[in-house]
Amino acid sequence: MIKMQVFLREGQKAALKKMAAQTGKRESDLVRQSVDLMLEKIHQDNENWKKATRAAAGIWKDRDMSWFDEMRARTRKRFAHVYGEE
Repeated sequence: MIKMQVFLREGQKAALKKMAAQTGKRESDLVRQSVDLMLEKIHQDNENWKKATRAAAGIWKDRDMSWFDEMRARTRKRFAHVYGEE
């Protein structure tokens, strides 16, 4: 383990002390457990994002997108000076 110094607000320290007394665990163990829970939540959020992205992939593959090509052509014509097509 690596020793680390952490600054807590008074309310956080009081709550940590109370939780340690209630659970019989050391404050340092509770801090490590909290960090582990936070890291697991971040990992789970990332996995949920990846899962949602994969589920959404290809949902437009069977749609008629001809309107999009027409809109893109009109936009390019309207902004030809931006695209260097004048």
